[in-house]
Amino acid sequence: MTILILLALFQDAASLSQSGARAIREARFGDAEKVYRQLVRREPENPMWRMNLGIALDSAGRYQEALPELQAFLKAKPQPSAIHWMTGLAYLKLHQPCEALAPLEKAKLWDARRATVDLGDAYAGCGRFEQAARTYEAAVAFGNFEGKLARQAAHCYWRARLYPQAKNLFASLAASFAAEPEFQYEYGDTLARLEGPEAGLPFLLKAAQVAPEIPGARGEAGKALLAVGRASEAIPHLEAASQKDPALLLALSRAYREAGRTADAQRTQ
Repeated sequence: MTILILLALFQDAASLSQSGARAIREARFGDAEKVYRQLVRREPENPMWRMNLGIALDSAGRYQEALPELQAFLKAKPQPSAIHWMTGLAYLKLHQPCEALAPLEKAKLWDARRATVDLGDAYAGCGRFEQAARTYEAAVAFGNFEGKLARQAAHCYWRARLYPQAKNLFASLAASFAAEPEFQYEYGDTLARLEGPEAGLPFLLKAAQVAPEIPGARGEAGKALLAVGRASEAIPHLEAASQKDPALLLALSRAYREAGRTADAQRTQ
């Protein structure tokens, strides 16, 4: 009698599981959730039901609710898998990049082609820019979005203040991103730091003229103009930028003085 009861329960669970899988395939995620919640209540120790419930919730865009289910599966099945990738992506979609790192690092062991770009995004979002840059560079080898990834790598090297590495990438991308003011600013700033203000000035001026709202663009353009002896041209940039960055007031005072505006220089200093 007991065997017959167990067999009936097993068949019922198998039927429910098939119903849940069909609901996911047909994008009926609410129906799938109901099925797998029922199975979780019946067999709370079965990690597969927790995984499938997590997939249903994740597919419905309910990432916060999906995470405990996915994590319960990973605790029982810690070997690298697609669920690590899904968990990392859920954290990224919730704007929690630092939390995404551990599962995405595991996911990279499962499938580097799929997970490497997302891991780079997590490193960048978490402020670990050198690791982000190196991860994006590694992703370029897979051949997808090569220019975009190289651009992201260059940006992250720049954020990490690794200017020689940034310069090499910026130089290779200059033609492709000539219309992007953020690129002009970052490349110009890199050249100014490595080769002097005159080298970076054309790029900084272009960024400041096209997109003066970029943080730092007008300030760096003004400092570069001042450094090459063009104080009068530097003044409008430094006046605008110093309203948000008081550290530029000293440069502005010097520009006023070199332009013969002594009273303005004294007031600003």
